[in-house]
Amino acid sequence: MTARRETRSRGFTLVELMVVVVIIGILSAIAMPLYSRSRYRSFALEASEVLGRIMSAQESYRATFNTYADTSSDHALAGTSNGASGALGSNWWPALATRDADGQVDFYASLPGSWDQLGVRPRRRVRYSYQTIAGRPGVTPSVGGAVPTLGYAALPAVQQGFWYYAVAQGDLDRDNLYSRFEVSNLTTGIRITDEVE
Repeated sequence: MTARRETRSRGFTLVELMVVVVIIGILSAIAMPLYSRSRYRSFALEASEVLGRIMSAQESYRATFNTYADTSSDHALAGTSNGASGALGSNWWPALATRDADGQVDFYASLPGSWDQLGVRPRRRVRYSYQTIAGRPGVTPSVGGAVPTLGYAALPAVQQGFWYYAVAQGDLDRDNLYSRFEVSNLTTGIRITDEVE
């Protein structure tokens, strides 16, 4: 006679279950910051894309009208005397503080004519606010707060010629620190600056 072994199914012990829970906790603790970081990087692609379109639109505008387009409506930028003009004001489009619960806003709602003239057409819902200013020779741009960025202040006005400056700024994680991207005809590529308040 052969002895038959009786097979019993048995469940997980409490210790085995706790080990599985700890492993899942460790994996999620590692994965969540990576997910958040990649999510914000994907949001930042919007700023790079729109600033790239602004660069192309500005060069097209310059080829047609022999000047760059200014969306700030600062008429002093077209002057010939060097002064306090060229500062980025509060002319962000869309306004910095207007976002829905998802952190987006409609770019085209009440779009100012100056933006329409530039011809930049991003997707409808945006996470960043944009500004672009432009000026003639002899007007030194004063941008980037107390310390002008992109080396503008060091450029002699006679060598400067026509110029434009564009910036994207957004508070993606709503901590009142804004990530900032800058472009200009005087520099190559898009420059990412530190977060500003």
